[in-house]
Amino acid sequence: MSTPLERRLLPFIACQGAFATLIGFAEVLVFAQRGWSEAVQFTAVMLTVAMVGIVGSFALGRRWSLRPAHLICAGFLAPAFLLLGADGEPLWLALAVGLYLGLTWGARHWLELSLLADADRDAYAAHTTVWTVFAGLSATLTVTLLLSMTGERAAAVYTSYAVLALVAAIWVPRQLPDTPAMHWDRPWAVVRQPGFSRCLPLYGLESGLLGIGMVLGASGAVQALGVVSHYGWTASAATVLGGLALFALRRRRHAGNRLRWMAWAALGMVAAHLLLGASVWHPALYVVHLLTLAAVQPFWAASEQVLNQRVLDLEGALADRIVVREFVLWAFRMLALGGFWWAVQGWSPVRVLLLGAGLMAVAVLAEWGVGRAWLTRAG
Repeated sequence: MSTPLERRLLPFIACQGAFATLIGFAEVLVFAQRGWSEAVQFTAVMLTVAMVGIVGSFALGRRWSLRPAHLICAGFLAPAFLLLGADGEPLWLALAVGLYLGLTWGARHWLELSLLADADRDAYAAHTTVWTVFAGLSATLTVTLLLSMTGERAAAVYTSYAVLALVAAIWVPRQLPDTPAMHWDRPWAVVRQPGFSRCLPLYGLESGLLGIGMVLGASGAVQALGVVSHYGWTASAATVLGGLALFALRRRRHAGNRLRWMAWAALGMVAAHLLLGASVWHPALYVVHLLTLAAVQPFWAASEQVLNQRVLDLEGALADRIVVREFVLWAFRMLALGGFWWAVQGWSPVRVLLLGAGLMAVAVLAEWGVGRAWLTRAG
């Protein structure tokens, strides 16, 4: 049974989940059109814009009395216009996706952490992830159909997401619960408290390989599937598995079994990453990788959501904690992506994919170990 808060946030969560599928298409399109180096640069710009969007909105919040509805409206409206000029322009595309990520997730963090108690987080994460999966599935199917009908024209992808963003900018803000204005106070006070240093291993493992994973996924898709619409059809079919599984089990998650759920999800994620690496020998394994990833990623995402909210239960103003977390995550992402890019210069795509897949698998196991310590301490 959904709660009143979930029902108020449902339009936002559905639109956010649907628009987020643009990231996968964008990575594949940029990699297919421009290659590895351009895909890395696109990812770095996108993640940097996302960080600036979150941090900047909280920095300006006191002067402008910004609320989540303002950020969500801007987070959809800006991409709606930027995407119209994104065909063949990775910079415009990175700006569009980055602003969406930064502004909408800044607002979502504020809403969920302001209004949600710890005991409610597991059920809430399961319910909202189900809606995210099925909204994403609908968007992926629609865009893939447009790609097939228009001869793989990237403009069809960007135009469809621009329309979705415009609808979301008009519709979503009207449904949101009211919260106080968003602004930071003393973010560096969060850094100075002893508990902050304990967050760093988790932040590094969770986000350090995010950018690498995005580029590797695009590389594997292009090498194994070739045509962008083939990626869309495969991702759509795979997503059904994860969505149905999480929907069927959504009522079984609670604070008492969050460790067990995260452990099983971690094993599935490791298997998915290893299958990505194995796809260099047999392209069909990329399809198995996508199926496995889609089946377990909703469970992993729900566990990470609970864990991230637990980690943000530090002392200090909520906005300060969010700002510091996002800046630190961005720093880890840039260091890892830049270091990986530098280290594999001159490597063949096969060697890059093998190394990256292995790193991702190890990172998941390490994140589970750190997450177990955090959740046990939360007890």
